[in-house]
Amino acid sequence: MGLLDKVDNLGDEKPAKKAAPKKAIAKAVPKAVPKAVAKKAVAKKATPVDVEIAEPKAKKARQPRPSGLPEGYELAGRIPRYIGWLMNFGFNFGVLLGTIFIFSQADMDATIPFGLAGLMIIFNWLVLPFWMGRNFGEFVSRTKYINSRGNKPIAVHAIMNNSLGFMALLGFGLIFINFQNLGDTNASVWFGVGVLMIIIWFVNFFFKKNSDFSQGIFDLAFGAYLVRHVSSGVETGWMARFEGLGDFGDKYQKRVAQKEEKRAEKEAAKEAEALANADETEADSDSKE
Repeated sequence: MGLLDKVDNLGDEKPAKKAAPKKAIAKAVPKAVPKAVAKKAVAKKATPVDVEIAEPKAKKARQPRPSGLPEGYELAGRIPRYIGWLMNFGFNFGVLLGTIFIFSQADMDATIPFGLAGLMIIFNWLVLPFWMGRNFGEFVSRTKYINSRGNKPIAVHAIMNNSLGFMALLGFGLIFINFQNLGDTNASVWFGVGVLMIIIWFVNFFFKKNSDFSQGIFDLAFGAYLVRHVSSGVETGWMARFEGLGDFGDKYQKRVAQKEEKRAEKEAAKEAEALANADETEADSDSKE
């Protein structure tokens, strides 16, 4: 019975089915896309960017060019101008004219005196203005040239201004030499050049006399003014020596001023005497009537 029961039980029990293996679900993996294609594929939204428009820079307003005599300077008076002209004339032409006069009367070699005269002219005409900014006459008269900014004018002004005296002297020489040969073409041309040089000198003189600031033609062209120079007192070396020349100019200026005062007093006394005489004559005529 026991065996039969086991056989019956075997028929009732079904063999358990094996679980079917789960199929591996392959997930879709996106293929690698090239970067360049990916950038094109993904369109980014354009974000508004504030573009700053560069405003044109405002031009700096040009400052007006200064004109006229700058503040803090005093124009050189008539006496300092005369002293400066006299000193320059004596320095430039003193030795030259003396050499011409002396050696024209004697048969001697004048090479050395003429060479010395030429060196003095070049020194005062070119070297000293470039080196110190003033010539011999300006040191003695304590004057100097400035422009509208209060600075020293360019060196061309000093050269042209110093050339006026030489032009006048050379012009007289050309006229004197070529006057007797005006029939010759070359002589006529040089005679005309001499006349032109004299005219330039007279025009410059006329401008100085009629200008509010006593400016000549080259002073007007370069905007230069001749003013009083005040020494700082700290100059050394050659500058101090040249500044010392102004002491002689001051003494000479005092002498000239004293002479002018005496002359003015004499003229005033003469005028008073003339008025007194006129009054006496009128009184005599009235008494006779």
